Amino acid sequence: MPQPTTRPFLRLVAALVTPTCVAAAALAAPAVPAKPVTAAASAPELVTQSVKLRDIGAWGPIELHGVDQSVYLPMSLRLDETVVGARLKLDYTFSPSLLPELSQLKVLIDDQPLGTVVAQKGALGSPQRAELELDPRYFVDFAKLRLQFIGHYTMDCEFPQHTSLWANVANQSTLELVKRRLVLRDDLALLPAPFFDRRDGRRLELPFVFARQPSLATVKSAGVLASWFGAQASYRGARFPVLYDTLPARHAVVLATNTERPAGLALPQVEVPTLMVMPLPGDPATKLLLVLGKDAAQLEQAALALVLGQAALSGERAEVRSVKLPPPRAAYDAPAMVRTGGVVRLGQLVADAGELQARGQPLQPVRINLRLPADIFTWEAKGMPMELRFRFTPPREAGQSSLAVQINDRYVSTFRLPAVGAGGTGERAVLPFSGSGAAPLTRNLTVPAFLLGSNNQLQFQFDLPQADEGRCRPTQAGAKAALDPDSTLDLSGIEHYAALPNLAFFANSGFPFTKFADLAQTALLLPDQPQAAEVQTALVALGQMGAATGAAATRLTVLPASRVGEAGDRDLLVVAAGAYAPLLEAWGQTLPARLAAGQRAASTLGRLADAGAEWFSGAAPHVVPREGWTELQTRGPLAAISGFESPLAEGRSVVLLNATDAATLPSAAEVLLDAGKVRLVRGDLVLVRGDAVEAFRVGEVYHVGELRWWRWLWFQLHTHPLLLALLGLVMGLALSLIVYRALRLMAARRLAGRG
Repeated sequence: MPQPTTRPFLRLVAALVTPTCVAAAALAAPAVPAKPVTAAASAPELVTQSVKLRDIGAWGPIELHGVDQSVYLPMSLRLDETVVGARLKLDYTFSPSLLPELSQLKVLIDDQPLGTVVAQKGALGSPQRAELELDPRYFVDFAKLRLQFIGHYTMDCEFPQHTSLWANVANQSTLELVKRRLVLRDDLALLPAPFFDRRDGRRLELPFVFARQPSLATVKSAGVLASWFGAQASYRGARFPVLYDTLPARHAVVLATNTERPAGLALPQVEVPTLMVMPLPGDPATKLLLVLGKDAAQLEQAALALVLGQAALSGERAEVRSVKLPPPRAAYDAPAMVRTGGVVRLGQLVADAGELQARGQPLQPVRINLRLPADIFTWEAKGMPMELRFRFTPPREAGQSSLAVQINDRYVSTFRLPAVGAGGTGERAVLPFSGSGAAPLTRNLTVPAFLLGSNNQLQFQFDLPQADEGRCRPTQAGAKAALDPDSTLDLSGIEHYAALPNLAFFANSGFPFTKFADLAQTALLLPDQPQAAEVQTALVALGQMGAATGAAATRLTVLPASRVGEAGDRDLLVVAAGAYAPLLEAWGQTLPARLAAGQRAASTLGRLADAGAEWFSGAAPHVVPREGWTELQTRGPLAAISGFESPLAEGRSVVLLNATDAATLPSAAEVLLDAGKVRLVRGDLVLVRGDAVEAFRVGEVYHVGELRWWRWLWFQLHTHPLLLALLGLVMGLALSLIVYRALRLMAARRLAGRG
């Protein structure tokens, strides 16, 4: 067995806790079930947690090649935890051609060596395990775990990229952390921490605490906060367990007025909107964010003050004197989405220009996320023009190097890169890398429109292989490459027009609700007295919309089912458990499916067709006649997501999250948080049975958006071939009559001339 070089493992003693050490993100303890108000919280204790490398960014086995190559994994660490002990259990394999003792695998945190695994004779080529004890003092904010492979295959001159130089580290390798929670000060200046900590790469789990039966006005304030926390959580996703008159076992948000107050908490009476941070009774390490108001109107003001003026908050308590909402947002101006209608620089799509530089050896791909509105019209569109500017270390021989461009792992184009001294027709004079002799180039390409979706990732793979110059001759220095931040994407030709219902739009980007980032044209419909599961489902959906837009739902409308008529010309998000009479009964067979405890009704399931082909290949929809219905009696739980045109306003949409019972309803929203299940959501009806997700296309299609008149006309004719044929016959007949008339006139002139 190999003998790792490590420090002795630190024993778990309270004296080791230091305020500068925090626990790893993606590495925090799992959620603890909520406790009743009578339960007393215990003091923070040490917790041991095992985290696999795949959970912190190693999506597949880690392949390391060459004389010297490294891989970096993020170690985002929470503000309210500290690491007091750490052990890394590495499962690895060394190449059988390596020289023992000279070849090794180093483990570093922020480039500080903490352990080394040395290749041992007799163990090469077969899977091995090594355990390394890591000094917890190096687990700090935003640390990086680095695995560095140093390999040699000969004592003589060697080619740095020889195929025998490799090591494999399994992404099932584990990092065991022993953590202690820290008691933070009660200070609004820390927001959004500890309720959301950007150091934590896990899904956000933030309970919302209400009185025994909150009003819908209180739920509206919670919706504003949930969308804001969802925007903060972004790609992580967010769950918001809802507790009525029950204290949580973790950081939570409490909403209360002077008349609606959860039991078990000694909350102050307030006369103005108020924000506070206080510890959970009996557990000083667990914090509660109090959003308070004299009444529901003041409560909403407090919530808006938090999402609009968080940067100005400080201290244990803040009183809100006034809140002024910003102007309503225009369509398609969500901060987290790329605005269409103009030219966008690549530098605007990344947080730092350093993200545009390819790193490692071989060079790792440059990845750029590109989130677009869901309703971009790609039918017969040429695509997205791109002017790509880049620099690279030129190879010594022509034909060896290339740049491959992909979007969403699908091939777009490849460019051959010239060698040293070879010019290019698109060369431009820009500053090269310092001392690298980098060559600047410009290339134009078009990303096909059919490859574009809501959530896109552009991938640029530079292939700059090193040449073997022969025995004992120096090789080319490590290659470098980068994209110029001034490279551009031309989005000026994009129009917005889409066929609905399409639940894939809702699941991936919250469309049509997120067309306006502040949800100004959205109404949330709930029962007059919603259950906790119904509120939780609504908050999760709003959180996902916040993640899609990057903005809070400051202009959301929340209405009870009994006042649905007040929704007017808005898109409707309806959340309901059971039959939800009288609203759903009034809509009747407008619904793709109706669910109730022990009973369900839907269009004939044997005639429902999967919607995937329709939305992604343009095939004609499979429409089931409204008279084809099946009534079923069953006791099994079932949740559904349905989409259909609003019965209240033409061109408006309804998305209904429904279930046979309240306990099953949250599973409809959980689908939105599961990347594996989201891709299965499409069509206008999605049934959720445990882990099974099935999508169907039931109802009729309607269109939303605007096109230029000539393009709209051509699209309508294309989608109605009989009308196109009839129009062709009419035009042909008209042309024939015109030609016939012209010929008659010519013949008449000739006859008149002869006479």
